[in-house]
Amino acid sequence: MIERLRARLAGTAIGPVLVVWTLGYALIAISASLLGRMSALVSFVTDVPLLLLGAALTMWLEWLWHTLAGRPLLRWPLLALAVLGASVVQTAVDLLMLRWYSITIFPEWRSWAYAFQLQRTLTVWILYLWNFCLMLTLIWATGLHARVEVAEAEADRAEAEADEAEAEAERAEAAAERAEAMALRLQLNPHFLFNAMNSISSLITLDRKDEAQKMLEALGDFLRASLHADPTADVTLDEEIDTIDAYLGIESIRFGERLGVEIEIAEGLSDVLVPNFILQPLVENAIKHGVAAARGPARLAIAAARENGELVLSVVNTRPAEAEPADPRPGTGIGLANIRQRLEIRYDGAASLETGPIPNGWRARIRLPA
Repeated sequence: MIERLRARLAGTAIGPVLVVWTLGYALIAISASLLGRMSALVSFVTDVPLLLLGAALTMWLEWLWHTLAGRPLLRWPLLALAVLGASVVQTAVDLLMLRWYSITIFPEWRSWAYAFQLQRTLTVWILYLWNFCLMLTLIWATGLHARVEVAEAEADRAEAEADEAEAEAERAEAAAERAEAMALRLQLNPHFLFNAMNSISSLITLDRKDEAQKMLEALGDFLRASLHADPTADVTLDEEIDTIDAYLGIESIRFGERLGVEIEIAEGLSDVLVPNFILQPLVENAIKHGVAAARGPARLAIAAARENGELVLSVVNTRPAEAEPADPRPGTGIGLANIRQRLEIRYDGAASLETGPIPNGWRARIRLPA
């Protein structure tokens, strides 16, 4: 019950009202003491009922202020009448109490309690009118300050909610991008596996069963190693090259001496981070459309270098100038489209994939922020 009363009073101006009325009657008590009428303590104690009445009337004015908040045309006239009425009530009680005290408890007060009745009444009324006007101004200022605080609190809350909504949207967008990146990365697994099984099928068709068996075993080892990695995590360039080496070890079983491989990594780039499995589709394409389709030997060159502040990864397949042209083999374009999407998600337009023919071959080149 006490807590409910405290919570209700916390939303009012009761604190400032009591302070102002107490200060006012403290000044009256000091004045009475200086005039030699009575001690300051006696004056203040006898005025306590007036103090409480003034505070109660002020709280009534505050209630009226809030009640008329939605009726601006009536608010000020009614409040003016209420202030005049409160001043009359407070003055009447003040004068009647003074006479009662002079008759019952303090007969020595009669000499000045009944003197100058009209002048005293007018003076006391003006003082109370001024005090109630001051109280109403205080109530207005307190209410205005409270409204400002509420508005600021609402603005802060709205800003916090907007920030939280923006953060949630960013988290959702990041989660969606991670999911898309993972889906794109995992899309390469069946694509790669399909190509590898085609290679194994070709060996079996050519009655190269021992080589097909070795290739199948190597493929199993490769898949166990690669599928355990986090699909969306970056890896060092060294780790990516190790993956390519393992894959080329599989394909070398199929092509033997027909396949020449050269890997050149510029100094200081071994620990640079790159997206996982980013080179694999390019190497697969080079094998499928360059080496497998060529009549005779073919060479595959993989390189990493810095150019103009960028990391450039290239995969180039070539054949000897005198060799017959390779038979064109249609492709699905899944690998290249996948790489472009992954680069867009990961680097937001700051990376690119370039592909195109070169003399006696084909080149694919990835540019990443270094």
